[in-house]
Amino acid sequence: MKKIIAILFAAFVFTACEKIVDIEIPSEETRIVIESEIYNVKDLWNVRLSLNQPYFDQDSVDYVSSASVFITELGGDTVFLNYTDTGMYVSMDSHQCIVGRSYELNVAYNGQVYTATEELQNAFPIDQLLSFFLPPDVSFFPSGNYVFVQGQSDSTKNNFYIFKTYRNDTLKSTDLDDDGFGSVSLLNSNFNVNDIPGELERNNLPRPILFDVNEGDTIRVEQFVVTEEYYKFRADLNAQQNRSGTPFDPPPANPNNNISNGGLGYFSVANKEVAELVVEE
Repeated sequence: MKKIIAILFAAFVFTACEKIVDIEIPSEETRIVIESEIYNVKDLWNVRLSLNQPYFDQDSVDYVSSASVFITELGGDTVFLNYTDTGMYVSMDSHQCIVGRSYELNVAYNGQVYTATEELQNAFPIDQLLSFFLPPDVSFFPSGNYVFVQGQSDSTKNNFYIFKTYRNDTLKSTDLDDDGFGSVSLLNSNFNVNDIPGELERNNLPRPILFDVNEGDTIRVEQFVVTEEYYKFRADLNAQQNRSGTPFDPPPANPNNNISNGGLGYFSVANKEVAELVVEE
């Protein structure tokens, strides 16, 4: 009986000692977020500016509308950008980057100046964009129609790619790729495109872009050759965006970037190539 009373008393004590503790999570200081990509393709240059948001409050975006923004080709011309809306600053005319030249972004806001510089990398065009039918029981990929790219890398340097693939003008896939992928690169450099049925029979499969396509679909692939720093930024950003709440997730952190003075985001100068295909039967 005494043992039962002691157990009940202990349970009462531990229950009575329960207390809800509110942990105050510190908020990071407000910092500017700079997002910009300019290319070798002639187009309007644009830069989007906003302010960072607390980790647990991502419902709205605070755009910056009162900054001074310009981009300079080092040793060349300066292009001023004007504010439009939703944090977007746009050049009045179209411009294009030149391989081997460096470009510097300059943003002045709230008494602070932020800069970033990148050089346009060399790139080869996409040789071909092709489709094929994958029969059942040939691969762990489901049977169906797929598309794949074939191209070549610049052997004089390390190459880092971002591929964006659209189906009927809707973005379906964004893939990172580099020389380290070797024979399983999205470029499929060693695949014999003149004998696709024979290659499939020999179990030599191209690395496809992983979504199904149908006859009549218009597929557009945009290949971006980027710097190693931007490639790592995008890989880190993907890791943060794909956090699933498991112990294997990376700790929450801002990806490394090329913005000076504590700014966030990235200013990228990329070599863009485009290929398009209408899927046939």
